[in-house]
Amino acid sequence: MKKLCHISTTNKFMNWFKNDWDLVREFLYKNELDAIELGLTMDYPIEKIPKDLVHGVHLSFYPMWIDYYKGDYKKVAELGIDIKKYYHGMSLVESYKKQFERAKCLAAEYMVFHVCHITPMHSFDYNFDYTNKEVIETTVQLVNAVFTGDGPKLLFENLWWPGLTFLDKQQSAMLLEETSYKSTGFVLDVSHLILTNKKIATEKDAYNYIKQVVQNLGMLKDKIEVVHLNKTLPDYYFKQNFEYKLERYVKETDPIRKQAILMDHIKHMDPHVPFDNPYAKEIIQCINPDVCVYETSPTTINEFNYYIKQQHKALANKTKKLTL
Repeated sequence: MKKLCHISTTNKFMNWFKNDWDLVREFLYKNELDAIELGLTMDYPIEKIPKDLVHGVHLSFYPMWIDYYKGDYKKVAELGIDIKKYYHGMSLVESYKKQFERAKCLAAEYMVFHVCHITPMHSFDYNFDYTNKEVIETTVQLVNAVFTGDGPKLLFENLWWPGLTFLDKQQSAMLLEETSYKSTGFVLDVSHLILTNKKIATEKDAYNYIKQVVQNLGMLKDKIEVVHLNKTLPDYYFKQNFEYKLERYVKETDPIRKQAILMDHIKHMDPHVPFDNPYAKEIIQCINPDVCVYETSPTTINEFNYYIKQQHKALANKTKKLTL
């Protein structure tokens, strides 16, 4: 199993490494990692990136995309979306085709595509516009218009909002069966799966739940090629009343403060922190992926190093007889 970490070409990461990919290479070597899963921004000069460091490419995730894709620009405007800024001034087909070509230029082994649609308000109140099936069906339409010919594997990632959740075996299978691109599979994001059960309070709870969901997938489990390893324990946060948070979000008129409220909410749900004990190893063993990505959200380079060491430790620890 290859071990990767997530690095993007955003200013945060590039500043940490002084935009020097030799420093990225040194970082991987010191941390005993095989390569990176790259979050590739649209405007970063691709020729600067050494191909041998990139194993996977994380495609852009547009949480609010279905209405734009369907041409419902009135709904897009009501959501307050700046089309030029949010969608890079392109149609979704154009955007993903460009990203597909860049992933091929890097000779990536796989691409990650989120299967989800969510608006900011519905992340608070859960009154969704679309069902899981509707999101999956529309995703199939989009990817079939984008991904043709040869290229990296197209791996679909789960979330806890409408789309791919892994809780419905038939819908998960439908996503692969109806996608015409010849090489497809899944990325299982551990925290995203945990968030489909708001009562999870411990790492033991998380392991037991994930094991059950994976078992329910049957043979479809074998299509999970990559795991994003990170942790969340949502029980405490989801016991809170989100109505007040939603009210604050709706009433806030300053765009920066409004975005801060939303990001604080999402970070509390999905903090992207490492596991602390061998339940991480048990999770990986029950899924048995080809690749494990340490997908965390550090705020400093020192924290990044610490998070990687924690993930290594959790995976390397000898497991005691775990109480189920």
